[in-house]
Amino acid sequence: MTELRDNYEKAQRKLETADTNLKKFQTRSDRLTLPNFDERLRELEDIRSECEQARTLSHDIYATETYKFSSEEHSITVKLFYQYLYEENTFYNDVSKYLSSKMPEIEQRLENNDLIPSFGYDLAKHCSKRNDTLIAYPIEICIRLLENSLNEEGLFRIAPSHGKQKKLVAELNLQTIDRAATLNELNYDPHVPASTLKQYLREL
Repeated sequence: MTELRDNYEKAQRKLETADTNLKKFQTRSDRLTLPNFDERLRELEDIRSECEQARTLSHDIYATETYKFSSEEHSITVKLFYQYLYEENTFYNDVSKYLSSKMPEIEQRLENNDLIPSFGYDLAKHCSKRNDTLIAYPIEICIRLLENSLNEEGLFRIAPSHGKQKKLVAELNLQTIDRAATLNELNYDPHVPASTLKQYLREL
């Protein structure tokens, strides 16, 4: 397209030059006494006519290709879009097949992971992973933390600090709290493990 446009512009410039030369020759002050004036005039007119024909031809070719390209643009866009969708579909199908083949392995590895979050996890599966007791880790730790605070006013009713409860949940999920730990050592008040225990039981 660029070459066709350049050809048209060159033809246009040649026509303008031929037209200028013809007009200058026609308006010469010595045209009446100039030898072979008529013959030279016809030559310039022929040159201008040829340039005009060349310009018209270049314009028609350029216009034809432009219209052709415009008419094909929709088809090209549709093909490219279809190709994009096809490749996307192929990619995600490949990913799906890969994940499907790996799911049993992933599930097995997750099931065998001792640090699977306790909250929201199947109670029987969680307890089966504990070697020394059948009590769920969050229940055991929360009860141990509450052993000396059963007379606390509003226990299991007063809401604790939301941030501290989230922290205790995270620690219980990671099973990082020792059985001998105390509320003072962990910097919790009794309402934190009490509310956390309620949350754990709700999520079973």
